[in-house]
Formats: sequence, C-alpha cells, structure tokens
Amino acid sequence: MHQVEQSNWLSFFPRLNQLDSPAWKKMLLQSRYAHLKEGDMIFRSGEACLNYLFILSGTVRVQKSSDNGHELTLYRLYTGQVCEITTTCLLANEIYHVEALAESEVRVVLVPKQYFQNALSETPEFREYVYSSLEKRFNVLLDFVEEVAYAPVDNRLARCLLENRNQKNEVLTTHYQLATNLGTAREVISRLLKGFEKNGYLKLGRGKIQIIDEKPLEKMSNEVFMN
Repeated sequence: MHQVEQSNWLSFFPRLNQLDSPAWKKMLLQSRYAHLKEGDMIFRSGEACLNYLFILSGTVRVQKSSDNGHELTLYRLYTGQVCEITTTCLLANEIYHVEALAESEVRVVLVPKQYFQNALSETPEFREYVYSSLEKRFNVLLDFVEEVAYAPVDNRLARCLLENRNQKNEVLTTHYQLATNLGTAREVISRLLKGFEKNGYLKLGRGKIQIIDEKPLEKMSNEVFMN
C-alpha cells in the first residue's frame, strides 16, 4: 500500500471532489492505495473493521457464508462505489459478519477508521454522501430479501441468465457461481439447468451456458414477483 494523490482518484467520486474541510483534507493525506488480485479476500467475517473503502476499479463480491459451506451473494461493488457493510461496521464499532472477495483485479483506497470518523463528523457534505449510499444499498438489499423469500428459484435463475448473457447469447459462469448469486445450493441450480436444457431453452457446456430459446426464459423472468 502507498499514499495516494487526491487528483488521482476523486474523479471517480464527483460528489466528493470539491470538499474542503480540515478533517477531509487530513483524511485524504492518510489514505492509502491497495491493489488486490482476483480471488483475494478484502475482509473476512470476524475481522475488525479498520478502514473505509473506496472502489477505484474491478469487481468486489460481498457475501455471507453459512456453516454448511453455502455462500449467498449480498451485492457487488464496482468502480466509484463504497462498501456499505464497512460503513455500518465503522459507525457501530462492530466486527465484520460477512466477507468480501475480489472477483477481478481490484484497486481500492483505504481510509483509516479514525480519519473517516473525524471527516464524517466535521464534513456535512461527506456525511450526506455516506448516509445516502447507505439508504440506497439498504433499499437494494430489501428488494433482494423479498426476491429470495418469495420468488421461485427457477424464475430467478431465468432472469439471472438473461441479465448476464453476452452478445453471443452465452452465459460464462458455473453452476456454483449461479448458486452463490441466487442464494441456493449448487445441486438445485444443476437440476433446474438440466430441466431447462431438456425443454430446449439452453445448452449446457463447461463453464458456459448457451441460450437457445429466450422466450420461455423471458416469460419466467417476468413472473419473478407474480407467484
């Protein structure tokens, strides 16, 4: 990790680019870059929360792991976003109860807890930004909980496939990754995909799913909240 220059990264966060309080300036001086490789753990459940996170590039998956080894993806972070789970841990002086994994090469800016808290207290514009991001993420998580609780897995799987296909109508993923995204067991996903294949909706390959007939999948996707 090494010290960062304000001009090098605040362009990713335009709402913060013009802040000028002493506490904010001190926070910037104490910020550090971190570069993570694909597969690196950014934080783990049970660890103390020591830094606020600004995501500069890459994709971060925030997930909850169960005792039986199942993983549930809560949300993903992309360029220009902050980690709201980290925010709540810092505000409440709590440890992490989830984990974050780099799904690609990731660059982040780390702000030590003390300087984050001082800037939050003394910079109203930053405080508004932090609480606004919390509200947005909370609403996203509420929608996610509603979907997991009430929408059938096959409908959600259909929507996931359609949302993640490329221009060739391919979904480059594994059964395990789909299960993690949808909060279910890999065996459930494998059974549903084989059923989709038998019905002629798609063709399964190694690390790849080719969508053949999208119309029935679109119908299932549109019924996510109708059941």
